Amino acid sequence: MIQLSTVQRVAKNTGIIIGGDLIFRLVSLVVTIYLARYLGTAGFGKYNFVFAYLAFFNIITDLGLQTILVREMAREPTRAPKLIGNAYIIRWILTVLAVASSIIVITLMSYPADTTTYIYIASLTVLFISFSDFYRTIFEANLRMEYNMVAKLAFKGVSATLILFIIFMKGTLFHIMIALVFAEMVKTSLNYLFSRKFVKPQFEIDFGLWRYLFKEALPLALSSVIWVIYYRIDVVMLSVMMGDAEVGLYSAAYKLCDPLSLIPGALTTSLFPVMSASFKTSRRKLEQSYRLSFKYLLIITLPIAIIVSLLSDKIIMMIYDVEFAGSAIALKILIWGLVFASGNAIFGNLLTAIGKQKLGTYITALCAFGNIILNLILIPRMSYTGASIASVVTAFLAFIMSFYFVSKNFRAVPLHRISAKPFISGLIMGVFIYFFDINMFLLILCATVIYSLSLLFLETFTEEDVEVFEKLTGRDMRWVLKLKNLINRR
Repeated sequence: MIQLSTVQRVAKNTGIIIGGDLIFRLVSLVVTIYLARYLGTAGFGKYNFVFAYLAFFNIITDLGLQTILVREMAREPTRAPKLIGNAYIIRWILTVLAVASSIIVITLMSYPADTTTYIYIASLTVLFISFSDFYRTIFEANLRMEYNMVAKLAFKGVSATLILFIIFMKGTLFHIMIALVFAEMVKTSLNYLFSRKFVKPQFEIDFGLWRYLFKEALPLALSSVIWVIYYRIDVVMLSVMMGDAEVGLYSAAYKLCDPLSLIPGALTTSLFPVMSASFKTSRRKLEQSYRLSFKYLLIITLPIAIIVSLLSDKIIMMIYDVEFAGSAIALKILIWGLVFASGNAIFGNLLTAIGKQKLGTYITALCAFGNIILNLILIPRMSYTGASIASVVTAFLAFIMSFYFVSKNFRAVPLHRISAKPFISGLIMGVFIYFFDINMFLLILCATVIYSLSLLFLETFTEEDVEVFEKLTGRDMRWVLKLKNLINRR
C-alpha cells in the first residue's frame, strides 16, 4: 500500500498544481476570449500561428534533459548541485541556438512582413521560457511546485493586465507580443530567485556527465521533436493550406480544451518522481499508482468530454460570438482527445520511470507521421474539422500503442473492468443531457449529480479507493461506502 507520507506529498503537490493551474487557466481563458473577439478569426489565427511556430524551437532548449534531471535528482539527491550546474551550461548553449534558428528560418520563409516581425519579437519568449522551465525542474524534483506556481501566476497576472489594457487602448498585435515577452521575463526572474532556496549549482564541467545526460535524454529529445510535430503541425498546416481565419476557428476550440488538461498534467507531474523512486523500491506501489491514476483520470475526464461534446454549440456561442460559430464542430471533436491524452500521459511517464523511454519515442514518431498524413488528406477536404479529426484519431492510436508497451514491459491492468462502470455512468448522463433542453448551467449540474450517483450505484469505488481518499484528504471518507450501500439497497 502507498505510504501515508508519500501519498500526502503527492496530494499536496498535485493540489498546488491543480489549484494554481485552475486560476492560471481561468485567467488565460478570459484573456483568450477577449483576444479572439478583439482580433477576429484572422488576427486570432495569426496570433496562434506565431506561438505554434515557436514551439518547434522551444524543444531545442531542452532536448529531453529536464525529465532526466528530475529522475536523476529523485534517485540521488546528493548529486543535484553538480547535475544542475552542468545542465545550466548546456541550457545556455541550446537556448542561443534555438532563438537564432527561429529568427533565421522565418526570415527565409515567404510569410507576410507583419507575421515575420511578430516572430522576431516573440522569439525572446523562447529564451525566458527555456530558463523558467529549467528552474522548474528543481521544484519538480523536490515536490515543491508552489514556488513555480507563484511565478507562473505572476506571469499570468502581468500578461493578462497588459493585454487587457492594450485591448482597452485599441492597441495592436505588435504591442501584445511585447507584453508577453515582458511577462515571461518576470516569471523567469522569480523562478531563479526561488530556485536558490533548494540548490546552488556546482559549475564544474563534466563532459562524461554531459554524455550520460544526452544519451539518456536522446529518446526523449526525439520524442519532444516528434511531439511538437504531432501537436503543433496542424496549426502550421492549416495556416499554409487554408489561411489565418481557419487557424482562428480551430484555435478557438482548441483553447477551450487546453484548460481541461490541467488535472492529468498535474497528477502525472507529481507522480513521476514517485514512480521513478518506486521502480527501485516497490514495484507493487508503482503498479498501484499507475492503476489508480488511470481509474481516477478516466472518471474525471470522461464526463467532461461527454458534456462538452453534447453542448459545444451553446458553449461556443456563449463564450465567443457569431464569427466563431464554426468552432463548435471542432470543439465537439477535439474534446475527446482529453480522454486519450490522460491515459497517454500516465503511460508515457511510466515508461520513462522504468527506463523504457525509447518506446515512447517510437509511439510518438508513428503518431506524428500518421497525424501529418491525416492532415494532408483531411485539411484540403474538411479544413479545421479535418484537423480536429486527425488530432483525436492519432491520440487514440497513441493510447492503444502506449498501453500495449506498458503491458508488455511492466504489467497489464484490466482496462475493460476499470472503464466499464465510468462508461455506463457516462452513457446515462449523456442520455439525460440529450433529451433535456433546460438552462445550460442547471443541465450541467444535474448531469454531474446523475453521473456521480450512477458511479455509486454501480459500486465503482472500493475499500482501496476509500483508503486512498482518506490519506489524500486526512478525513474519514467511509460515508462514500455508506452512501453507495444506501443507494444499492434502494
